[in-house]
Amino acid sequence: MIPIPLRLRESIGLDPSALDPARLQWIVKSRSRAVALATPADYPAYLQAHPAELDALIDEVVVPETRFFRDPAVFEHLRLALLQLAAANPGPLRLLSAPCGTGQEAYSLAATLRLIGLPPARFTIDAFDISPATLATAGAGVYPEQALRHLTHEQQRALATPHEKHWTVHAALRERVRFERRNLAAPNALADLAPYHLILCRNLFIYLCPQARVALAQSLAGALLPGGRLILGTADRVEELSIFFAPVRPPASFAFVPRITGPTSPVTLRVPSIAVSPRGVGQAVTPGPSTAAETLLSAETLLTAAHQHTAQGDFREAERRCRQALYLAPTLLPALELLETLWLQHPSLRLRRALQDRILRNRPVPIPPLDPRQDHA
Repeated sequence: MIPIPLRLRESIGLDPSALDPARLQWIVKSRSRAVALATPADYPAYLQAHPAELDALIDEVVVPETRFFRDPAVFEHLRLALLQLAAANPGPLRLLSAPCGTGQEAYSLAATLRLIGLPPARFTIDAFDISPATLATAGAGVYPEQALRHLTHEQQRALATPHEKHWTVHAALRERVRFERRNLAAPNALADLAPYHLILCRNLFIYLCPQARVALAQSLAGALLPGGRLILGTADRVEELSIFFAPVRPPASFAFVPRITGPTSPVTLRVPSIAVSPRGVGQAVTPGPSTAAETLLSAETLLTAAHQHTAQGDFREAERRCRQALYLAPTLLPALELLETLWLQHPSLRLRRALQDRILRNRPVPIPPLDPRQDHA
C-alpha cells in the first residue's frame, strides 16, 4: 500500500516535507467520514481502489493562497513590464497564471491590462490549476464582498461589478481568461501550448519535490518567449531555475527573464520611464554598498524561511521570521504583506490597524484610474 504522502508526490509532485502531518491527518479523517469508512486506517486502500477520490484529496490538500492584487509591489512591477511588452509586441499578448487557484490572480492580471489602457482584444490569459474545486470557483467569477474590500476604487471598477454582497468579474475580462486543469509538476506540462509573453508562477516551487521542480523549470523555460518575463513568489528562488532564468535588473526578488547570457550574468531590461513613488519597495532598487545588499539578501532569506514555515502550518515561527526580516529591512513589502496575511485573524484590532498603516506607507503609488472611454465592461 502506497503511503498517502508518497501518493501525492507521485501524482502532483508534492514534497512530503511540505505537508503538515497534523493537517494531513485531519484531512484523512474528514475524507474517511465523507466516503463512510469505518476508520481512517481504511482510507489508503480506498484511495487506491477509487481513482476519483484522488481529486477530492487534492482539493483538500492544496491550499489556494491568493487574493486580488496580492503583493502590490509585484503588481507595480507587472504594470511596468506589461507596458514594455505591449509597446514591443503589436499583436495580442499571451499571459499565463499557474497555479491560478480560485482565479483572483488571473483576473487581477486582466484588470491590470485594462488599467494600463490595453483593450481586451489585445490579450489572452491562460489559467491552470490542479484542483477541480478551485477551478470551478474561478470559472464562475463571483466573489464575496470582502474579497475586494482592500482594493482601490479604480481597481474595483476595472475588475468587477457589485451586486448585493458579491462582486462579479466583468464579462469582457472573463472572456479573455481560459481556465483549465493541468498538472504543472508533470514533464512537458506546457509543451502543447504556444509560448507566452509573461508567466506568473508564484509559490509553487516551494511545495514541490526536486524532480517536480526540475520538470516545472523546464516547462516554464520552454513556454516563455525570448524577452518575456517570469514572476515567482519571493520564496521560490530554487537552484533548478538558475539554469534557465536570470534575475532582472534593477533587481526584484520575484522577477526573472530567460537566460540569454553567460551562466552567472543577470540580464538587464529597460522599462518605460514612468514616475514611481520613492516609497515603493518592490520596484527598481538602486544597488547600494555591499553591506546594504547583504542586509537585503539576509532579510529575503528570512522571508523565504517564513514562507516555508507558513506552508508547513507553523504560523508562530513564520511570524517570528517575518519580524526578523523587517528588523533588517523595515520597508520590505513582501514581508509586510506576509505578516498581514498571518495577522488577519489577530485578536487585537489595534495591532492589525497599526500593521495595515505600516503597509500602506510602503506600498507603491496607486495605479492610474481607467480611462472612461475604454470602460466597455
